[in-house]
Amino acid sequence: MSAGIRPVGHVLLVLPLEVEEVSKGGIIVTTGSQTRREEMGQTEATVISLGNTAYADQKEPWCQVGDRVVFARYSGTERKGSDGKMYRLINDLDVKGVLEGEKS
Repeated sequence: MSAGIRPVGHVLLVLPLEVEEVSKGGIIVTTGSQTRREEMGQTEATVISLGNTAYADQKEPWCQVGDRVVFARYSGTERKGSDGKMYRLINDLDVKGVLEGEKS
């Protein structure tokens, strides 16, 4: 299913990592741990699509669709997609790093 959101200009559409409330071992995550995981989840995301002029002023794009990226916690605008997931629209230069070997 599509997000129903198309970024324009120098903007990327990213899907932040979902935060699990139960660990892989079946342990319920406490409130303090949950808050910390939410903070971290909001700074890592998968690139879903790039705006039509994203990275146009750079020699080459810093990231591409499918890459896992790191960005500042308060960057961009949150928007619920037509698929019910929460996405972020961030500026292309807000990407601080690409997580090598972690394509989604």
